[in-house]
Amino acid sequence: MGIHLLLKKEGLENIQKLNTLQINKIASYISAKLCKSFPELHLSQSALFIQISRLDMYKAKMQDGSSAKYVYGNNAIYFNEKLDLSNMDIPAIHECIHYLQEFKDSKGKLTKLGLYDLTTETGLALNEAAVQLLATRTSKINTFDSVTYYGMSFVSESPEFYPLECALLSQMMFFTGDEPLYFSTLYGSPMFQRAFSNISNEETFLEIENLFDKLLNIETDLVSISNKLQTTDTTFEKSKLLQIQIDSKKKSITNMCIKIQNKIIESCFKSKFVKIETFDDIRDFENDLRDFKDLLIIPENYTFYAEFCEKMSQDIAFKKDQIIKYGKVIDIPKEYSNYLPVITTTKKISKIQEIITTLKEFIFGE
Repeated sequence: MGIHLLLKKEGLENIQKLNTLQINKIASYISAKLCKSFPELHLSQSALFIQISRLDMYKAKMQDGSSAKYVYGNNAIYFNEKLDLSNMDIPAIHECIHYLQEFKDSKGKLTKLGLYDLTTETGLALNEAAVQLLATRTSKINTFDSVTYYGMSFVSESPEFYPLECALLSQMMFFTGDEPLYFSTLYGSPMFQRAFSNISNEETFLEIENLFDKLLNIETDLVSISNKLQTTDTTFEKSKLLQIQIDSKKKSITNMCIKIQNKIIESCFKSKFVKIETFDDIRDFENDLRDFKDLLIIPENYTFYAEFCEKMSQDIAFKKDQIIKYGKVIDIPKEYSNYLPVITTTKKISKIQEIITTLKEFIFGE
């Protein structure tokens, strides 16, 4: 597709190239914001400035009212002509971060954007949510809003853009910490995937990643159907049909969102439970259960988390009893055996040999 057709498809008109001074001011603004907001990443402000300043930048009229768009086809970013370039909003910062995420192969083909692997087309939704959190925290730190979407109430750092995805990603970050996600988002590193897989397991991470993409696809479909409903030539019968489809999509979004949330809760907390060995571990575990409640996405009649915590309290009592009796945990409830680390054949043989050696020493005194 030619660049002119590409820009037309993106809804860009009245395009004007920014001069070097304007570009440098934007590069300075973004690089300073990122470095100040994320000191733990040890970013180089001068290196970021140089990288951003090399990006072609334009102002344009945007038919959809977007603040900014990064167009991969010609490696350029387009800012809304009405945007104040000296104090850019979150969507504009979001698009600039997308540029920093680019990873190309030896032939110059774009293969990865942070968490989004273009070769397998996986991780798009996770990446959009991660970039949105980066952009939000760059602009306003520790600002949270109580919101309700599709009958679900929760606290969001990004109430206007990817609110559900950001809320769910924050739940994953509860277990991994912030740094693995931010580092992976900017550099395309597997650090976040590994961090979450160590808490849960890799299979669960890949499943959640896939469910994130499905959630985003359903939301995209909902927007498309809603736009059709707004057209003036829609008949009454067609409107009724479209409304039925909209209600169905909203229900699917709710179900998918809660499915992801429950998967995060169950996999991560059960894995952490298996590792409990001391009263200090129990205290930390109970604190985590209590603190996680603030991150919940709560639809009407949601009981999963309360029931899960009740079951956990019974299992914790079991471990407390073992620590009191034996000074340590010597067993776990049978239903958690699947969450124990898998012992490879080599490790099994080694363990058997260790047992045999111990028995020989006991019997023969060797």
